[in-house]
Amino acid sequence: MRAAVKRLSFGVTTEERREAATEVARLARSDEQRKRLLPELGVVPPLVAMLEDGRAADSGARLAAAEALHELARGTHRNKVHIVKAGLLKKLPRLTDDKDLSRSQHLAHLLLSISSLVNTDFPLSSSELLPFLVAALSADDVPADTKLSYLAILRNLSAKLEHVRAVVSSGAVRALLALSLDKKTTTSEAALSVLGDLASASAAGRKAMEEDATAARALVEAMTRHESARCQEHAAYLVMVLAHDGSPALRREMRRLGAVQALLEVSLLGSPLAQRRAAKVLQWFKDDDGQSRIRAHSGPRMEVGAAASCRGGDDGEGAKDCRNAVDKIVKQSLDRNMKSILRRATASVDMTNVKLLATSSSSKSLPC
Repeated sequence: MRAAVKRLSFGVTTEERREAATEVARLARSDEQRKRLLPELGVVPPLVAMLEDGRAADSGARLAAAEALHELARGTHRNKVHIVKAGLLKKLPRLTDDKDLSRSQHLAHLLLSISSLVNTDFPLSSSELLPFLVAALSADDVPADTKLSYLAILRNLSAKLEHVRAVVSSGAVRALLALSLDKKTTTSEAALSVLGDLASASAAGRKAMEEDATAARALVEAMTRHESARCQEHAAYLVMVLAHDGSPALRREMRRLGAVQALLEVSLLGSPLAQRRAAKVLQWFKDDDGQSRIRAHSGPRMEVGAAASCRGGDDGEGAKDCRNAVDKIVKQSLDRNMKSILRRATASVDMTNVKLLATSSSSKSLPC
């Protein structure tokens, strides 16, 4: 162990230091007592310095250093503090352009482990971490598994109110909305989940989504992903939040992009949670129409005067009255269809709840 520490600190060649870092990772992985002892022997500063070692002809030494630091950080609060104090986060801006390291699972896992410090009293600075995360999440060539780790870091930060504003101001909302359209379901689910945390925790998060021109389209498309119940649930929640707190212009944009149709499908075919959320938002969209309630009748009504004008001559006033009457019939028909679908959606949700209750009750009465 001491030989590895010596080679790590005083090794002349890159290969020698890479081998020493690999040995440190093995030692930390194999024994918890050694893992706690290694930072006391001074391995953390040279490992952190190796992350941006420009002398390395290839990325092997840097990746080995990231792996060793991850093994040291895993499961030990004290070692995580050692790594942060050694300047890891301050080096992240210079690591953004390192295509091999910034896209590696080793560094992603290391940063994910470090991000758990937000749940402690240690003052973790998100201002140095967030630009690196947003850049990595916005890059097209970062592997999906690495992005999932970075999304988990964002979720750790978003869970703390003191970091939410920094997350929003970093441009993370735009990156998350783009990832919500990712073809990989796990990535889009994770991105929508973080957006939900930001929307529920902060008015700034909701405002950033409302002001983003891509938000409405991203959420409507997410609701059409019938292969993922969680995508639909998260998207329906975000639409519910934005439709409630957002501007009328945003609701009109959602309607234009097909939000009502998507919500109707979710209210009939989605999971019970997604159905409840979709039915609620549909009611708000219906109320937005500004139409008076349609009285119970067998079909759309046309006033006698309007009907006469439609049967009348070709004068301009009569044609105008006829068009108005037809428009009224169409609106009444749409409203009646909407009410019918809402009743079906509500009935579907209620029936699901009844079935769940019946199943629960019957299962309790059965012998073990």
